Amino acid sequence: MAVDGELSRTSLPEQIKDRILAQILAGEYRPGDRLVELRIAEEMQTSQAPVREALRELEALGVVECQRNKGTRVRTVSGAELREMYDVRAQIEGYATELAVRAGAPSKSMLNALLRNMRAAARANDAAGFAECNSAFHRAIVEAAGNGVLRDVWETLNIKARTMVNVSRRTRGLVELADSHRVIIDAIATGQPTTARRVAIEHVLANKPADTED
Repeated sequence: MAVDGELSRTSLPEQIKDRILAQILAGEYRPGDRLVELRIAEEMQTSQAPVREALRELEALGVVECQRNKGTRVRTVSGAELREMYDVRAQIEGYATELAVRAGAPSKSMLNALLRNMRAAARANDAAGFAECNSAFHRAIVEAAGNGVLRDVWETLNIKARTMVNVSRRTRGLVELADSHRVIIDAIATGQPTTARRVAIEHVLANKPADTED
């Protein structure tokens, strides 16, 4: 887990939090893995205090858990909890898509470009890259909704889900999964908010982990 150069002292805990979160999302740290303050501090060329603060922020996000006498570990999310996240996320993304259509954004060309990136990662069988492109696609719609609170709630759920979702568990291949986003673009292009909301909800629920994936 190499870090190039010494971290800037500006908002140091925030920078460390972002680095650790990126490593978790990239699979360098897996659910259940221990996060050792001293080791992270040494790797990031800093003291333990900002690392400790960064871990507290990640705990507030629900990404890690700190237990007395056991240290800090990447949080393991149960299949049942993940399914609940998908239920909530479906409603959030449905509402965000409706708001985005009412606002006249995002553009079809931008979403098509994001979809092409997703398909490229899928064809390369790059699960990590696919997950990043998938998040970028949905984030573009959520941001286009223009509601900051909605965006923050979505981002928290997105981060928590990505820390434990194993894309290879899906019953569909990555290319097919990427192509399933086409209906969202088409629904947004119709300019009909309620239709777009329904399609977005159906998309999320169609990818909800099955009860057997615990």
